[in-house]
Amino acid sequence: MESKQAGKIWSEWYAWHPVLPIDDTVFWLETVYRRQSPDGLWQYRSFRPESERRQAQVSTPVYPGV
Repeated sequence: MESKQAGKIWSEWYAWHPVLPIDDTVFWLETVYRRQSPDGLWQYRSFRPESERRQAQVSTPVYPGV
């Protein structure tokens, strides 16, 4: 019973390698939240407000051809 409950709770985690949260863009060397899905894979979320996501997207440099 406890293992089923633990898989549903998001815990704070430091993304030391690139991860793609299900609600945001790529995070790397940043704090995100993770949990284990029912099939045993890790899921990541940022829980950032939409306004912060937009601001981060606007400030991301664009490189042609990349």
